[in-house]
Amino acid sequence: MIALVKMSLKLLLRNKGFLFFLIATPALSAFILSIKTEHTMYIDGADKEVILELKDYKEKAVYKGDTSACIIKVYDASNSELSDYVLQQMATTGMFSVCRANVSHLTEKEVEKAAKGDAFDDRAGVLLYLKKDFDETILDGTWEKSMKLYIVSEDERQELFISELKDLIARIKQVQGFVGNDITKIVEKLTDIQDKLPEKKVINLAGKEEIVLTQQQTNQRTQIGYAFAFITLGFLFCGVCVAHSVIEEQNNKVFTRVMLTKLSGRNYFISKFVVALVISVMQTFVLAVCLFFIPSLDVGMHIMSFLVIIFLLGLIFSTLSLLLGVVLGDVMSSNYAVFAIWSISALLAGLYFPLDNTTKALKTISYLMPQRWFMDALELLLISDKSAYSMILCVTVAYLIVIISVGGVGLKIKRYE
Repeated sequence: MIALVKMSLKLLLRNKGFLFFLIATPALSAFILSIKTEHTMYIDGADKEVILELKDYKEKAVYKGDTSACIIKVYDASNSELSDYVLQQMATTGMFSVCRANVSHLTEKEVEKAAKGDAFDDRAGVLLYLKKDFDETILDGTWEKSMKLYIVSEDERQELFISELKDLIARIKQVQGFVGNDITKIVEKLTDIQDKLPEKKVINLAGKEEIVLTQQQTNQRTQIGYAFAFITLGFLFCGVCVAHSVIEEQNNKVFTRVMLTKLSGRNYFISKFVVALVISVMQTFVLAVCLFFIPSLDVGMHIMSFLVIIFLLGLIFSTLSLLLGVVLGDVMSSNYAVFAIWSISALLAGLYFPLDNTTKALKTISYLMPQRWFMDALELLLISDKSAYSMILCVTVAYLIVIISVGGVGLKIKRYE
């Protein structure tokens, strides 16, 4: 069996395609990890307490707002000092993400038409239309005529929004009784009262089975996700190269001659699994060498822990592509299948963008992908949770058992046919 392993490795090292994926994908992954950039998927607490301005009323609020809060899309036709104050106060509650569009150039019917469209096309919880005479009607006490409210979701925070809005208008009326109808003086008085209140500090706390990452940790997680996408491509195609050698040995009757010796078929495929394991070690080593030359590299954890995760993930994908290629029995078919698996699994695992706000069905499907489990383990390591080690070990063993079992059944069916 050792002789088969050595022979397979010698043949692979002569394969230019294998050498390309062995060196290029770890180098590219290391380059991605070396890039210092900020990612917009993290929303700081201060950013949640401002009015988010939309380019125009057609822009979707869900793309701009914080999806963890109740999104309020505002069609502001007044653009007055008072409307700005009201919306700013609603934003500072922390419960609502206020997205405002300037619609002073639109008629009321045009705004209503836009709101009906956004009720279906946007994911805002509340649509609020502030009319051009917003200030006058507020001061006259007929504030119901100054706005139109559209409830377009089942979010229970809508009731809180309406309650907060009524309380705010009531405070405006109280201050009006002291300073008169001067909008500037009303806003200044309200601001002065607000400044005298105790300072509010928002602290994000992780709930049950929830991990809260800092801005830096979010950037690190995103960079690692991109690096995972490329390194897994290398593992898959290196595994396919091993599968190609098995296919050629079967076509050239090498496998038949091996079976005439004392070596069993099981030991033959164990030798190929050992080759896949060695390949995973080689690619991990190449990545380690590339990372060594990156100054001030920070992946949020000890570099050895990161490399162990890469190795275990690579072992899964190398084994998967090996058995997939052997079962298909065709070089081109295995190439297409492996590329399809890589592209779909990376997308569904959330390597390119987070899946926190997707549907429950999509989240469930994502946990069928090995990368998703390893990304969850990385999040645990980023917050120094050592339970990640036992988690990834169990996940690796489970995937290997499933892959080898399914591959064994597929081989038996193929031989029978």
